[in-house]
Amino acid sequence: MFAYNLLVTFHGNQKGHSELEVRERMKELGAYVERLETCEVEGVFLIQVGGDAKVLVSQLKRLCHEDPVGFQYTHHWVPIERWVPSNKEDIRKNAIELGKSIGPDESWMMHLHKRHMKEHYDDLISYLTEPLNRGLVNLSDPDRILAVEILGKNTGLSLLNRHELLDVNKVRVESGHGKV
Repeated sequence: MFAYNLLVTFHGNQKGHSELEVRERMKELGAYVERLETCEVEGVFLIQVGGDAKVLVSQLKRLCHEDPVGFQYTHHWVPIERWVPSNKEDIRKNAIELGKSIGPDESWMMHLHKRHMKEHYDDLISYLTEPLNRGLVNLSDPDRILAVEILGKNTGLSLLNRHELLDVNKVRVESGHGKV
């Protein structure tokens, strides 16, 4: 199973620029990239960073708000807490475990990206969220985000606070810059 704690997406034609951007942004934060690899899915870096990936991504999100132009080649920065095999049952079991930490008064949403999995997106969302009878669903500004990143045979999952997931285009639009 994977041992990476950060997943970063980028445009497949910009691998070199994207890797440089990842390394430069990490260096700005004083963070160390222990390992950075592309996976079998085009446009995805798997990264092992020293330190807490959630803290780093929240700092990167702040950086992106301050200087969105510094994020030209990367799209999503997602901390990963655990890796599981990409079968529906294992993903659901782990989503339920992580979802238990959602408080009854917290709002939440699922952030799902599936790659190289035959399941229909809407069916998979229903299957994974149906047993999560917690808090209130809020798709626009949730307190918590259950991130599910399916990469062929492996799936990364995390339960994040709203500031621990970076969607570069969303930040760029909020700050008046165009999408990358």
